[in-house]
Amino acid sequence: MEYAFECECGEQVSDFTRGGDVEVSTVAVCDDCGAAYGLTITTLQRTGE
Repeated sequence: MEYAFECECGEQVSDFTRGGDVEVSTVAVCDDCGAAYGLTITTLQRTGE
């Protein structure tokens, strides 16, 4: 799964992550300013349901 968002400094933060079928937790760090973000991605609805 890919995530991408804009850091508070204006730089783009993006990466790929792998995890469980229901929830993925990771830390994203901005390469420009070093800000760290804790991310939890939860599946709300699966395709075809």
